[in-house]
Formats: sequence, structure tokens, C-alpha cells
Amino acid sequence: MNYGEIKQNLISLGFAEESDYEEFEELGYTYDCINLAISMIGSQFPFVDKYEFELDNTDEGILYIDMEDRGNFLDFAETPVLFEKDGEEMFKKFSDFQIEMGHTVVINADEYKGAFRIYYNALCTQINSETEDTFVPELPLKVHHLIPLLAAYYLWLDDDAAKAAQYYNMYETEFGLSVQKENTPRMRVVTDREWGGI
Repeated sequence: MNYGEIKQNLISLGFAEESDYEEFEELGYTYDCINLAISMIGSQFPFVDKYEFELDNTDEGILYIDMEDRGNFLDFAETPVLFEKDGEEMFKKFSDFQIEMGHTVVINADEYKGAFRIYYNALCTQINSETEDTFVPELPLKVHHLIPLLAAYYLWLDDDAAKAAQYYNMYETEFGLSVQKENTPRMRVVTDREWGGI
């Protein structure tokens, strides 16, 4: 769902005319509501970004990579660091690192030469008056349908509490279904006993 489709959904969810929506947009309300909705949904379904770099023979000593320098760093992903040793062609889980202050990766450059990939949960791009309708928020596509519902809740919270509550209830239902799908195992191991002891 791109930004233009999110706007059209918001118009359908509460405005009689597109011009009414545009008045809210001019005041900046819609941007704030959409950005807040994206941030809230992203806390459960994060946008995972990556940072890649290489260490070669010119790199020595202890290396400190401050991920806050990336500008959109929130926290580390579940498997934060992968390593591709020189001469190999596959990234593998890497565990010989430390994290300091919650945002700095520490690696001994004397011991490891090759490519590194750091995965992290990132802040989504903020929507504003310069955003093109074709822009697609970085959240996983499977939760894009939640954005207009939660944004509509924030948009109508002051003016029409009943309407806001209706949209929030719809959002909660859809959000719960999305979480349930996310937590459903993709496969089940069948034992010999279940197969009748083949």
C-alpha cells in the first residue's frame, strides 16, 4: 500500500469530500497520525534494515561501529551480526562481538577479515508534505492494511470519539489476526509414531 492509497483509505474512512481531508492535511494532522500509526505498528512488525562493511589487512585493533550514526537505528534485530570470511561466499551467524551502550558493535579487527552485515530495527521514513503518493512505507507489506485504520483512530480521536473507537476496534481485530499469523508455526515435525512407526 503506497501513501496515495493510505490517503484514499483515510478519506473513505471518515471524510465526505476529499477537500475535507485536504484541510486536515494542510494543518499537518494527517502526517502526524499516519507517522504515529506506522511507528506503533512497527514496534510489533519492525522494518529491518542492514549495514554492511568489510575488514581487510589495513584494519587493526578493536573496531567500534556506532549504529546511531546510521540515523534510523532503533535497536538490534534478533540475529544482529553475520560474517562472510575472506574466500567464502556465504554469510554466517557471527557471535564474537560485543554490544556497548545498546547501540555500538565492538569487533576485534585483528582476528577477523571479511564482510560483515549488521541487521537492525530501523525507524521508517517519516511522511510529510514532500512525500510522493507512490512512496511505500518500509513496514512489512502484510501489515500495511493496518496503517489507515490506526491513523483514522488518531485522526478522529478529538472530534468524534465514537468514530475513533470504531476504527480502533477494527484495528485491534486486524492487528490480533496479524500477530496470530506471525506466531503460527510454518511447519510441524511428524514423528515415526504419528506415521505408524514406519
